[in-house]
Amino acid sequence: METQVLQHPSAEQLDQLMSIWLAGNLAAHPFVKAEYWRQQIPAVRAALPAAQLIVATTSDQILGFLGLQGNYIAGIFVRADAQQQGVGTALLNTAKTQQTKLQLDVYVANRAAVAFYHHSGFQVHRQSIDKTTNQPEYNMRWRR
Repeated sequence: METQVLQHPSAEQLDQLMSIWLAGNLAAHPFVKAEYWRQQIPAVRAALPAAQLIVATTSDQILGFLGLQGNYIAGIFVRADAQQQGVGTALLNTAKTQQTKLQLDVYVANRAAVAFYHHSGFQVHRQSIDKTTNQPEYNMRWRR
């Protein structure tokens, strides 16, 4: 597995990223209606090329990706068949080498993700309600 910054993703790469994104959101957020995520597809597909994309790959397959906007992690998504193999940690470690501080928002109910970020050195900064889903979320921050 290799991590790298993906510049100007091709249509095929965008298809892989979107497939990973949708499957990841549906699996990690059963407390949010699936239709919400499907409605976000056009906006996310349009936004991905503008984000700094750190991808984990093996041969020509994308295993997972991290979307970075400045020092804000918009999300970490790993294919289901590649989870629990260090992909998310590798993506996060690559982002940590590029930034001295990082922050993200994560749903409180996504306990696995909250535990992962705590284990990775992030601390809860504040709790709020995501106005689009009405779900409680943490803003978590990490500093080198």
